[in-house]
Amino acid sequence: MKRCRNRFSAVILLTACCLLLSACGFHLRGSADIAEPLRQLTLITPERSRSQLEPVLRRLLEANGIAVNAGAGYLLQIISEKRSRREATLGANADIDEYELSTKVNFIVKDPQGNPVLQRTLLAERTYDYDSDKETASSAQEAQLYIEMDQQLANQILRLYANLKPATP
Repeated sequence: MKRCRNRFSAVILLTACCLLLSACGFHLRGSADIAEPLRQLTLITPERSRSQLEPVLRRLLEANGIAVNAGAGYLLQIISEKRSRREATLGANADIDEYELSTKVNFIVKDPQGNPVLQRTLLAERTYDYDSDKETASSAQEAQLYIEMDQQLANQILRLYANLKPATP
């Protein structure tokens, strides 16, 4: 009897938690709601350097139903993309304890007529502990943080793009 009561209490508690979560407006992040005129996009990256952000952004745009480089439509141009690493903190022996990583991207969005509708500079930063005795692990951690920053910047670009109000003909 006690086991049945515990199970019943657990079900009631779980139901109450679900109701509270739905009442506060919580929902899982899914794909963005993209207006139909925004579903075709030409993506241009700087020719002089290989963009680390471009493949991440392309996958995210396509996953949200945007045809990338499909011809006519809006134009998203990544003007510049800059990564940097600097010493964030030093230890007692002047050894580096932490590095600060940053990725800065400057982009512009133009409508089908070539008029700029959005121009922004976005920045993502991360700090990580550095251990000179574990150089390989620190390098792998740095690479992973750059990947995460690219994903963060791609998500920000997508959200800004999805919130554009296309001109009605």
